Amino acid sequence: MGSNGRIRGSGDGRERILVAALEVFSARGFRAGSLNDIAEAAGLTRAGLLHYYPSKQAVLLALLEHRDAELQVAEPELGMTLLEVLENMDTFTARAVGDRAMVQLAHILTAEASGEEHPAREWVARRYATLRGALADAVRRSVDAGELRSDVDPEAFAALVLAVGEGAENQWLVSPDAVDPVTVIRQLRLLCEAARP
Repeated sequence: MGSNGRIRGSGDGRERILVAALEVFSARGFRAGSLNDIAEAAGLTRAGLLHYYPSKQAVLLALLEHRDAELQVAEPELGMTLLEVLENMDTFTARAVGDRAMVQLAHILTAEASGEEHPAREWVARRYATLRGALADAVRRSVDAGELRSDVDPEAFAALVLAVGEGAENQWLVSPDAVDPVTVIRQLRLLCEAARP
């Protein structure tokens, strides 16, 4: 893996496969992308790919685990208020949107995973639960610190913050010149600051 968080295109078979899978899945989605497509893009045979990953689902899950590890999604900051989270979220968002193909893949998979049978459904549900939980805790700390009104519902507000961030990314994917997710996050922070009690 590269030092900038991107998966390198050369190197061992696993890295080449993940680079190829990112290209295939972000262009076609999980369902339409095939192991043969990934193997060809990685410069391997199908049997060569299966030596490293036993199934298309295993390739997908390895790619998602790499993304989460690079973005530290499973380790949200502890002890921060919502305003502190939002202050740091623009840097996190800038890092995330620095890899357009990975953002596109995450959004395609999120849409595809709404079906009960999709192999990424558990990853999507776990990711959302982790993020909502961390944000809800930050909202509670903001309420306790007097940064937000006491009648704010932490879980609903956490879902709102997450929806704004992901919605901005979706719009950016379609209209990159019209929407900047980092600017949207900064505006959300200003809105929260203006709504102090």
